[in-house]
Amino acid sequence: MIFDDIDIKILKENFDEDLIKQIDSKNINNIFEYLRDSNIYYYKDLFLNSLDLFLLPCDSFISKFEKLKKELGSDYVNKLAEDSSLIETMYK
Repeated sequence: MIFDDIDIKILKENFDEDLIKQIDSKNINNIFEYLRDSNIYYYKDLFLNSLDLFLLPCDSFISKFEKLKKELGSDYVNKLAEDSSLIETMYK
């Protein structure tokens, strides 16, 4: 997981310090790998805007994302790219 100064600035603008301190690099890397394997090329943007979902254990995140994929259908990559707020359905 490599973040530049802009990424860190965005995290600090979007989330409080306590939430940022909860980041588990190994867990995040596993989630990133899963998202890359699912052709989600904008995974870093999702992370920067939905950090709390990425704090879930990797298995829980994957389970919820698989459900989201089914809800969005076969074009889930493009739908989520066009409207990243769709990831919020993972809160259910």
